[in-house]
Amino acid sequence: MEVIVKNPLTLWLRWILTWFYHKLTNIGKHNRIEYGAELSGVKLGQYSAIYKYARVRNCSLGDFSYIARDSQVHHATLGKFCCIGPQVLIGLGEHPSKDFVSSHPMFYSEIGQANPVIVSNSIFNEFPETTIGHDVWIGARAILRSGISIGNGAIIAAGAVVTKDVAPYSIVGGVPAQHLRFRFSPEEIAELEKFNWWNRDLNWLKENAEAMRDIKTFLSQLKSH
Repeated sequence: MEVIVKNPLTLWLRWILTWFYHKLTNIGKHNRIEYGAELSGVKLGQYSAIYKYARVRNCSLGDFSYIARDSQVHHATLGKFCCIGPQVLIGLGEHPSKDFVSSHPMFYSEIGQANPVIVSNSIFNEFPETTIGHDVWIGARAILRSGISIGNGAIIAAGAVVTKDVAPYSIVGGVPAQHLRFRFSPEEIAELEKFNWWNRDLNWLKENAEAMRDIKTFLSQLKSH
């Protein structure tokens, strides 16, 4: 059976079916789904992209967001303009670390990760939803624990292991990830959060692309209008 499932032709056919399904259900959205990407229960925004061999399950992606090669993103909501680097792991699931005598899923899950299944229903939330805001950049090989929240404009350094919520426009890195600094001043962050530029249409983005290169120019231009 494994020979059939992992046969190159079978994998190609599965990808073709995935590609056609999402192209047909997202007509006019200009999405990009590269070869070998696995999608299940995924909602795509406009101009979103899933690169080669990424595995995305039970997720929604906002407009212009992408997930790079070999990443796995499960049970997550991603805002607009998110950049998920290669080999990133997000929301792969939780095991109980207190109260339960054992962390083995046999004792709390009906999914059947290992035989036998001895509970009639799942009694532990293995896959709490991970929430990622708008304009978030997550570097290569970062790992995000299930159920946390990443604020708008945050940056997760490559290789970071994030176990707690991350504030908007915060840069975090390390194992476990620690706050390094904020991208902008508190006043600038407040203005960006209030304005929500990520909700503007493509024409507005094109017209203001130059101003987006510098925070002070951008905010000054907003105030002049």
